[in-house]
Order: sequence, then C-alpha cells, then structure tokens
Amino acid sequence: MKARLKCVVLLSVLLCVGICPGAAVEEFREVTPDRVLKFPADFYFRPDYRLQWWYFTGHLSDKDGNEFGYELTFFIAGVQRREFQSAFGVRDIYVSHFALTDVSGKKYYYSDRSDSGAFGFAGADQKRLRVWVGRNLMEGTAEQIRLTASGEGREINLVLRPVKPLVLHGDKGYSRKAEDAPLSASWYFSYTRMETEGTLKTGDLVRSVSGTSWFDREMSAGRMGRGQKGWDWFALQLDDGREIMLYVMRKAGGTSDRYSSGTFVNRDGSSRHLSSGDFSITVLRYYTSEKTGARYPARWEVRIPSEGIVLKVTPLVREQEFVATHSTGNHYWEGACSVANSDGTAGGRAYVEMTGY
Repeated sequence: MKARLKCVVLLSVLLCVGICPGAAVEEFREVTPDRVLKFPADFYFRPDYRLQWWYFTGHLSDKDGNEFGYELTFFIAGVQRREFQSAFGVRDIYVSHFALTDVSGKKYYYSDRSDSGAFGFAGADQKRLRVWVGRNLMEGTAEQIRLTASGEGREINLVLRPVKPLVLHGDKGYSRKAEDAPLSASWYFSYTRMETEGTLKTGDLVRSVSGTSWFDREMSAGRMGRGQKGWDWFALQLDDGREIMLYVMRKAGGTSDRYSSGTFVNRDGSSRHLSSGDFSITVLRYYTSEKTGARYPARWEVRIPSEGIVLKVTPLVREQEFVATHSTGNHYWEGACSVANSDGTAGGRAYVEMTGY
C-alpha cells in the first residue's frame, strides 16, 4: 500500500478514536479551563494535544477587479507520544487542504495532501511558527505570516499581517463545544482581520492580489459531544470594520447544542463573547451538491439583537464543496460569501464552513 493511503487509514482510525464518546485518550492533554494561553508559544506546534490546526480563509482581488476566495488549512493529528529512531515511525499525521474560489469566473478548485512526516516531507516546529505538508507551507511570526500552497494548477504566495489584536474566543480562549461532554472543548484564538498581499498563479499567468484574511488557531483532544452531527461556522468581516465569529454545533435531531457560541469584535479590536441565546441563524435556502448529493444550506439570515445586526449571507459561488479524497476522506462545504445589510446594501464578506451534511 502506498504511503499516502496508509496516512488516510491511520488518520481515519485516529479521528474515530479521538472523537467517539468515551474514548480513552490518556496520553494526550485534555482541554480544561485551568490553563492560561501563552504567546507566542501557542502559535507553534504543541505536541501534547491530540488534534490541532491552523486555519486561513480570505478574500482577494487583482488590479482588474477579479475577486477570489481562498482556504488553506494545516491539521496535525497525534498518533502516539513517543520518539522513533526509524524514519518510518509514525508519531503524527499531517494534513493540508487548499481551495481557491474564482468568484469572477464562478469556478472552484481544491486539493488535499496528507503525510506521516517521514524524511521531512511534512512537519511542524515547536519553537517557531512553521508547518508544512508537501509544498503547502505556513511560516513566520505572530506579526507576519507567509503562506504558500498549490493544487489544481493554481498557486498562492501570500503575506499576512494583523491589523487588529488577537481575539481569544470563549472564556479567555477556552471554548467548550458540548453540553453533555465537558471535555469536548478547544483552545481557540484568531486574528479576525489580516492585511494580505501577494501573488496568485494560474498556469503561466501570475496576478498580484491583495485583500483581507482571517486566521484561526485551535488545539483540542478531538472529542465531540454525544449525538452531535456536525457544525456550521461563520467568519464575517463587515465593511464598517467589525467582525463576527459564530458556530452552531448541530445535533442529529436537528437541534443545536447550547454551547454553540460566537464572538463579536468591535472596530477598535475589543471583543465580547456571544452565547447561543445572543444570536440566531436562519436558513433561507438549500442546494444539493452535484458531487456528493449532500443537501447544504445556501443562504442565511444572521441576527444579533444586542448589536442591532440583521444580515443576509449568500455564497458567491454555489458549488464550493471540498471532497477530501487524499486525506481525511470526508466532505464539507466551505466557501466565500457576500454579506448584505437588512436594507440590501453591501455589508461585507464572509467564509462559511458546514460539516456533517
């Protein structure tokens, strides 16, 4: 069996062990609220957590006004906490997903990679911000991050710089995810607005692009609550300088977990936690994927009464479903969306992720 297929099998087994209720994960650290996040160390790879990721999404445009959305993610799943003398020993599995939405051309491109880290084809650094899987690379500092990724004949080379302070979600970064599972939680922090510039290459054509990105960092034990089916995650960047993060943990019966929550970020970078009762997300439209047959929401109304927020969120391209054939084996919808105010005027841009459909 090829090495890549081995990675897929191992990761599938690992995730099953990690997220199934009641699974024993004694050798890795649990996420509990008694820890204090430390920076910049918690930007870097933390081998004591079973599952962790660095997540980038953004909205770009070139000088001719062509618009693009991008997603670039790096996941590390711990298999076991030990060191190997052999280069073939599997301690961690590394996964990267890259997607590009050509908004002007109404096209969506995606690719995924996985690797065991043998012989340096993938890896992560514990003392600096550097993670790579094949040619997909994230490196830099908390003040400047460089991204490189390629797939489906497309390549990005971007530099990201935060224009707002770091946001700690939940309770000082502790984000619980399930009412029936206290250990279903993550350490979660973000840069909700990052100035972005660089190049986008398509074949021999190289475009200079610029725009705005969103960066998420999470560490967890990989657990979900009993009966949870998936989640809907929203990252909204409003034209007036505010940002909103919301997630809904969906149960199999169609209800949402009371630990669904969010964060509202003001223009000056200050933020406040939103509990599940502070906001509502109503699905206004659905569509069925041509690739998998999954039926996804395709338009939403977002309300935050305390802020006077009423927004309509609509995909800029309908078909933005990622099928992770070469890594995690799952499928999910994640795409660039427009945001409109209640009066129909332009309100901003967003990325939405939906899993478990």
